[in-house]
Parts: sequence; C-alpha cells; structure tokens
Amino acid sequence: MARPTENRSLDRGLTILDCLSIHGASSLRDLHARTRLPKSTIRRILGTLIRRKIVRRSLSDRLYRANISLPIRNSTGFAHSEGSLVDSAVPHMIELTRSVGWSCDLHIFERTRSRIIESTRPLSPFFQYERQINLEVPVFASAGGLAVLSTWGDEAVLALVEEIGDDPAWGLCRLGIGKTKLLSTLRRVRSLGYAVRASEYSGESPLANRLHALARPIFRGETAIGALVILWPKGFLTPEAFANNHLPRFKETASSITADLNRADQN
Repeated sequence: MARPTENRSLDRGLTILDCLSIHGASSLRDLHARTRLPKSTIRRILGTLIRRKIVRRSLSDRLYRANISLPIRNSTGFAHSEGSLVDSAVPHMIELTRSVGWSCDLHIFERTRSRIIESTRPLSPFFQYERQINLEVPVFASAGGLAVLSTWGDEAVLALVEEIGDDPAWGLCRLGIGKTKLLSTLRRVRSLGYAVRASEYSGESPLANRLHALARPIFRGETAIGALVILWPKGFLTPEAFANNHLPRFKETASSITADLNRADQN
C-alpha cells in the first residue's frame, strides 16, 4: 500500500502553531518540551513563521505568540487582529523609545478592559519595572482605556457603564465616581488630545502607581481599537509638563501606527 503524500516541514510547523494555540505564549524551551522537536528545528521554523508574520516574538518577555487562530484549538478570533496591530506598532514604538528614552506600552481595547500586548520597557535606558504582557486594566481608569473611550459618543459610553454595572474590578464603583465625572474626564481628554490615568486609580500594583501614563488612541478605519501609552516616573514630571515636551512626537507616533495598520489591512 502506497504511503500517503506528506510534507514533514509543514507538519512540524503546524505542530508548533497548534502548541501556541493550545498553550499561548511560549519560550523555545516550552515548545521543545511540548512538541519534542529538536530546538534547532524549532528555531528554523519559528524564523520562517516570524518572517511571514504568522508568529511574533514579544519585545517585553521574549515569548513566542501566534498571530493567527487555528479554528479547532482557538475560537477567540482575536489573534489575527492583535498580531497585525503589534506588527504595525513595534517599529514605531522602538523609534519613539530610542528618541525620547521613555518606554511605551501597546494596549488592545476589549470593551470592559484594556489589555497590554507589547512593551518597549526592556529597551528604555531608564529602569521601569517589567509589566507582564496580557495584563488587563479597567477602561474607565487606565490611560489606554480612557483614550479609546474619548473617541465614543456620550450615549455609547453610558451604555457601557450600564453593561459593566457594579463589577468591582471593571466598573465605575471601583473608582468611586459617577457618570457625570466620567463624561467630564472624557471631555477633558478630547480637549487636551491625550488621556492620563484617572486620579482615583492606584494601578494594579504598588509599583504601577509610581508611574504616570499618557495615551493616544490607535484606529482601524474609523474605530479606535487600542492605544499607545508612554510611561515615566511620577517624581520626574507632571503629565502637563511631560505633554509640553513630548506630545507632538507622541501624536506623530500614534498616527504612524494607525496609518501602517490600515495600509496592512488593505494589502
């Protein structure tokens, strides 16, 4: 009986993608342990997958992540959108950090929360504690979330407030503020051209509360899908002083990411 036609390299590449779909972000050691493939083979396949933008390696934690979702293993549907956003943003994020020194995080907006998907913290000459990729922060409190919400109309924002309700992690009750204060904050964001963290928000850890954050939205078409966030120590400059120094360069970077993302979508 004839042996079925097979492609060994393709099979191994799909094995690695399958592993990333099941287990999520993985190191080379993780992939070797889970697939039992030689590390040299995994490196070669990853090199091809990264070049073809099917897999990416994050700057922040150096782990490998899939930019596509295998339908059998992963039904979230977010991987492609997230991967294309990271691919478009990273060169500009690196350039910004090299230009101004301070690191920046890339957020993706997920309605009730804003999630960090990349960071240039390892590239900054100034020490800023490492933040775990995939950390989720509340949209009503974080600079990234408020930057996105500032692009919404008041009715849509209030509908989201009702949808989240009194959730202790994601709702307005965590901040102890009402709808009027939230809408006033968003009007100020629109006027200034940037968002900062809500003053009532102490971050997800004591270390996080030592940093200021300033954010601008990133758009896919007409819709804000995430935000670029730049970070610096609270003892260095106030947000107003920092914006006076760096806002034009920061705006340019966010706009360049948006432009590249939309060009990539058209290709």
